[in-house]
Amino acid sequence: MKSIKESFTTDAINIKTYPLGEYDNIVVMFSRQYGLIKGIAKGVKRPKSKLGARMQMLVANKIMLKNGRNFDTICEAQALNTFTKLRTNLDKLTYSMYLTEIINAMCTDSDEDVESNEKIYQLFYNVLEGISNSLNKIEIFLHSIRFQLKFMAQIGYGAEFETCLKCGCKIADGAYFSVSSGGVVCKNCRHGSDVYIGLHKKIREFLIAQQNCQNGEKTSYDELVDENFCEKCFLLLKKYIDSHASRPARALKVLKEIT
Repeated sequence: MKSIKESFTTDAINIKTYPLGEYDNIVVMFSRQYGLIKGIAKGVKRPKSKLGARMQMLVANKIMLKNGRNFDTICEAQALNTFTKLRTNLDKLTYSMYLTEIINAMCTDSDEDVESNEKIYQLFYNVLEGISNSLNKIEIFLHSIRFQLKFMAQIGYGAEFETCLKCGCKIADGAYFSVSSGGVVCKNCRHGSDVYIGLHKKIREFLIAQQNCQNGEKTSYDELVDENFCEKCFLLLKKYIDSHASRPARALKVLKEIT
């Protein structure tokens, strides 16, 4: 839980809103210092609200909140990035919404590990910026895949694609990914009740490259992969994440239903 102060200021990205009465909303945010936080945006649905559009989903703000008994109250909000281009493209919006579901399902409200919160916040901010500026669906997938890999590593569930989880051998060919364990096993260790998915060497090399690249960097694979290849990698990681999340993400299901 965050430290008890009369008021506090932090950078935060809106990930969910729901109504509270006729004019107010509760806004769920991921903040730089405190992780997940909730605040009441009083009067936000009134035409002349001073908070207005800054309380929409997928907006990054510098906010001031006042502590309350049940919910904090959002007193001020200064927009840092509205990620406007996300709202003009259905794919961009849907995959961004998917990422908010991951954040909401797997993060907590804690100021005990500020360094981790800051890293997750920056990952989240960077991926929204990257998706917003993507020129095609391949770029959307690339940004999303990198987030999936780096986010899971940051919260202690980093995926292993080079070494067998069971015998420790370096795998050249014949790797199988364990959805529950988040890593590969060799063909000799593929037994038990785990669900295994065969991984081609090129997929493993691609995922390792994405795992190791820094923000803003490109890998040697980025210009070679097609949309189908990226989607397979994205869905593989989604299965892994869903197996550890408190609830599966629904945003992509909605996309399929309306397209």
